[in-house]
Amino acid sequence: MTLDHHAGAEMPLVGRDRVLDGLLQALSRARRGAVQTVVLNGPSGAGKSALLDHFLAQCEAVGSEVRILTAAGDEWERGLALSGYSQLMHREPLHSSKGIEGAVLPRPEVEMDLTPARAAHFADTLAAHIMALQARSCVVVAIDDVHLLDEPSLRVLLFALRRIHRQKVLFVLTLDHARAHHVPPGLLDLLNSHRVEHLRLGPLEAEDVRELARRRFSLDLGSTAAHGLVRHTRGMPQPIVELLGELPPETWQSWFPSLPASSRTLAQVRRVLEDSSEGLVRVAEAVAVLGGAATTDAVGYVSGVETLLDALDEGHRARLLRLAVDPTQALVEFVVPGAAEAVYAQLPPSRGQQLHCRAADVVPQEGDRLGHRAAATLGVDEDLAVELEDFVRRRAQVGAWSDVATALFAASRLSPNPPARSQRLLRGVDALVASGNISQAQMWAAAVEDMPSSSLRSSVLGYLSTASGHNNTARTQLEQAWADSDPERDPAAAAAVAQRMVLHGVASWDGPTMTLWAERAMALTAPGTPAHVESEAIYGLGLYAQGRTVEAGRSYVRAFEHVAENAQKQRIQMGSAWLALRTDQVETALVNFEAAVPTEQRGGSLRISLWAEAWLARTQLTLGDWDTAAATVSRAAVRLETSRMPLIRPLLYWTAAELWSMRGDWERARRYVSLAAVQPGTYRAMQVPSILARVRFHEARSDYASALEALEPLVEIDPWTQDRVSFWPWQDTYVNALVMTNRIEEADRFLTGFEAIRREKPVPSDLARMAWARGRITAAQGDPDAAREQFEAALEHLRGLQRPYLRARISFAFGQSMRRAGKRGVASSVLHSARDLYDSLGAATYVERCDRELQASGVDVGLLGEVVDSPAGGSDRTVAELTAQERAVAELVASGATNREAAQTLFLAEKTVQYHLTRIYRKLGIRSRSALAARYRPSG
Repeated sequence: MTLDHHAGAEMPLVGRDRVLDGLLQALSRARRGAVQTVVLNGPSGAGKSALLDHFLAQCEAVGSEVRILTAAGDEWERGLALSGYSQLMHREPLHSSKGIEGAVLPRPEVEMDLTPARAAHFADTLAAHIMALQARSCVVVAIDDVHLLDEPSLRVLLFALRRIHRQKVLFVLTLDHARAHHVPPGLLDLLNSHRVEHLRLGPLEAEDVRELARRRFSLDLGSTAAHGLVRHTRGMPQPIVELLGELPPETWQSWFPSLPASSRTLAQVRRVLEDSSEGLVRVAEAVAVLGGAATTDAVGYVSGVETLLDALDEGHRARLLRLAVDPTQALVEFVVPGAAEAVYAQLPPSRGQQLHCRAADVVPQEGDRLGHRAAATLGVDEDLAVELEDFVRRRAQVGAWSDVATALFAASRLSPNPPARSQRLLRGVDALVASGNISQAQMWAAAVEDMPSSSLRSSVLGYLSTASGHNNTARTQLEQAWADSDPERDPAAAAAVAQRMVLHGVASWDGPTMTLWAERAMALTAPGTPAHVESEAIYGLGLYAQGRTVEAGRSYVRAFEHVAENAQKQRIQMGSAWLALRTDQVETALVNFEAAVPTEQRGGSLRISLWAEAWLARTQLTLGDWDTAAATVSRAAVRLETSRMPLIRPLLYWTAAELWSMRGDWERARRYVSLAAVQPGTYRAMQVPSILARVRFHEARSDYASALEALEPLVEIDPWTQDRVSFWPWQDTYVNALVMTNRIEEADRFLTGFEAIRREKPVPSDLARMAWARGRITAAQGDPDAAREQFEAALEHLRGLQRPYLRARISFAFGQSMRRAGKRGVASSVLHSARDLYDSLGAATYVERCDRELQASGVDVGLLGEVVDSPAGGSDRTVAELTAQERAVAELVASGATNREAAQTLFLAEKTVQYHLTRIYRKLGIRSRSALAARYRPSG
């Protein structure tokens, strides 16, 4: 008996659009007379059979134009000679043929040793059958699980594939490469040749799982639950469908530490173990107990099996276990998702206790040893709880909060004293928040709220509210926690509350709050302790937020001098990188953000890591490394949604929304704008990125009115004054939106006030933003020469800085303003520079806008061509009479733009667009926008 995922359960088709499109394109080519062979490749449970069924149903819907032959490999029929061949020749449910007259069916009992001559005979018969059918219609030959087909049928298939050429035939085979050793080498060579197209079915993503849950089970799955399900099943559709159908709906509404095996996997595992030797059973049990620490040495010790390699060989043949070897270790793993849970579930309690005791003797990490001892202890054990407390103290010193949380929850369960149990539970929830596991911490919120009022209880609830983005609730709880604390009697507890207030301050971007509470926390603790380090990491940002830039830089120099090389350094690296990013030391920021992201090797905080990763994506966008930024967002999004950390979501998805808006992927951009959205009353650090995500989306679509509407709240939410420095540079975007919506005086008043604010240490990119904003206003006021000086000054401020994105934005505005002022030569030069920069970034949206501006300038008319097709099919050169600007207006209006949208895109007054339209209609001899759309079709 082997463990496998093959089953024919019907599954909704989600996450497979690209693969289905590939199949349909292959069918289209086959119908035109070119033989096609497509292999659907993926592991068991990936949904190959479901996809094939869906595709064949579409083929059947075509009717008599497509004939279908099918066969399916099966573990039980693999020893039955030519069973697959027989299916192709005579199966009827989806097949339109009844076979050909005179075809000789093989006798299965005598055909297992098929000679080449006999294989050729059956191949010729099959080929003749297919060619007879394709004389009247396209033929689809679909073989599911070709790796499970009997070997004689595989040989016949190989012969047939080599004989059929230039016919209307599509072969579709599903294959699990992990089982490809059953396929003859000749057929594998053919399937791996350049003539065969491979379409791989990878794991489903969380959004696919959410769609599947909605479509098939009417379940509204949250992102955290979807990511947890993907992680548990490795994204394989079959176990996902099984678990969604078997577990109660309430399972998915809260955090879950683990999921069980599906009933099918549980039954299969039981059958495998029943057919296995005692050695394999004991090894499988040991691997289930050891989890990720199942090294070969540990498995051998815990299982007590002396001939470990023999048991692993047996497990390999049964597709239950595999040996994964890398340069540092050899681990034993389960092959199929859910198998570990299935094996653990069938362990008797006494056997599980025995295995955990043995595991505690051999695993190398202290936390794992204590965990196994706790798992082996069924009742209370204060001595073990005290050992766990000692471990907690040492791990907390280095900021390894995930280890701290796990140990405290175990100590709480082992505590004989109810007050001690509650206290340890509270501290465990606090450590969960510190580690970034907000989803699990939220599960405990109700239990914490039911506990008696205390400083620790209020501190934990305030900390959780901060990480969850609940501004007002967090402030109320933390103020209560401070009021109930006693700094003289318990300075460490009071310092922890003060450090929570520092986090609340940075989320509010409130400089005085950050520095006041950081100073209190640091005064109550020694350097190097957790509350001291975390407060010191934010202190410099508090100084910067008050305009004390030089002092802020010095604070991080001091912090780096004494921080230890452990998880605590992660906090200092992230805080200093924030400051470096904002003060144009972007390359330094990149290095420190990258260093602050990893947590695995030193037990750091997921919260800090995710915050660093979100800013890392922003840094990569700033430096022009957009492909890497997109990859960073995708990687961080999985961890973010799994941990459920709303405080960081808008920051990460702002970058994603901006990037995909600039690249013109509007569907993806809209999704990220939606993900970045926040509710009223959230923190400033959430509201500002959320707004900017919407702004960049509208701006990329030339919808400056909507961009301005989104921006206007920022004047109140995020002001820049003499005593407060904004972290987010949005002011130039606001001025640009005002100018583009013809509110020049407002733009002038705002920018004049902004320019007057004293700055301790000017930042070149800020100076560039102010200069290009002033250039926009000056150009709109009718002074192109002064505007040109401002734009050139803006570009000069960026000299020596790697800021391709900002340089492109300034160059585009420069060229657009000069084009409107009639400075066509200057406009053409800087627009070409902007276009080259945008093109290097992959910003297709603005490449198109640059082309449009170049066309409107009249200098680069060759970009789009002057000749249009006439309705009669000849050429109509009347468009050559249009001016460059009229051609630009005509193109936009013909594509569906309103006068207002055309005006905003071309930086013209709406009345000017109407004036141009009137002239266009007269020159082209038409009277309406619909006639213009029908008439004006650029030849390019």
